[in-house]
Amino acid sequence: MQKDEEIKIVNIQLIALIIALISSIISIIITYNQKKDLENKKTNFSSEELFNITLFNRILIIVLSFVFLYVNYKLYKISKDQGEDLKSYILQIIASIITIIPGFIALYVVLLSSTEQIVDVENPII
Repeated sequence: MQKDEEIKIVNIQLIALIIALISSIISIIITYNQKKDLENKKTNFSSEELFNITLFNRILIIVLSFVFLYVNYKLYKISKDQGEDLKSYILQIIASIITIIPGFIALYVVLLSSTEQIVDVENPII
């Protein structure tokens, strides 16, 4: 039964990692659109579309953060039942919680932004 639980957790991790790759691709698309805009070329998306894409991507990142928190918690419980050292699992849970906080801050920043400046919020120019 323990193995089935671990397999389920690994499957969740695989799906979450694929979704994280999709989120990265979305960020690349947004950045490429910004590059085209800076070069005064025709862009693929309007400001409103970019706002919606960015909003979706930020929400997706928060959901992924919660999924990884769930996975870390489940691994902690399994390890606790097996009598393993829990330090690394506790640190992973803390790290998961810490990543959720900036996710909410980034989402809030997007919600405060106008559609004209949304690209700079998603991918700030340094």
